Amino acid sequence: MDLGAVLARSPAVALIDNLAHHNVPGPRHARRWQDVEDLLQAGIDVISTVSLQHLESLADLVEKITGVRPAETVPDPVIAAADEVELVDVAPETLRDRMADGYIYPAEQAERALGGAFQIGNLAALRELALRWVAATLASGPGQTACG
Repeated sequence: MDLGAVLARSPAVALIDNLAHHNVPGPRHARRWQDVEDLLQAGIDVISTVSLQHLESLADLVEKITGVRPAETVPDPVIAAADEVELVDVAPETLRDRMADGYIYPAEQAERALGGAFQIGNLAALRELALRWVAATLASGPGQTACG
């Protein structure tokens, strides 16, 4: 993402995929969530995506469940500052089908993922973790999180 170009354009809203993503070397910030902080400070609303596995406070549990340590994480205060959080949930079988059909990763990468961390049991455990996280977030304060 060209942060400078987005700031110069000054849209009302910016759609930013994969909040946890590392930027290529050279931009102002190493991480995309840091770019988002700049956009928000400039008065630009942001709609973004983040996977449960990338929440910093859950990284240890995700590693315990999947055997894989998330390479990228987002600090919890970044998520807690959101006006709204929406959980997009899909059954583990559906996710595996979409992966096998090439909608998520290229064939070779999908095959490795399906044989590794993306086993039905792991996905079911991650799904439960996501639901518990949303429930705990909702309990922590009104208006901070919405679940759809």
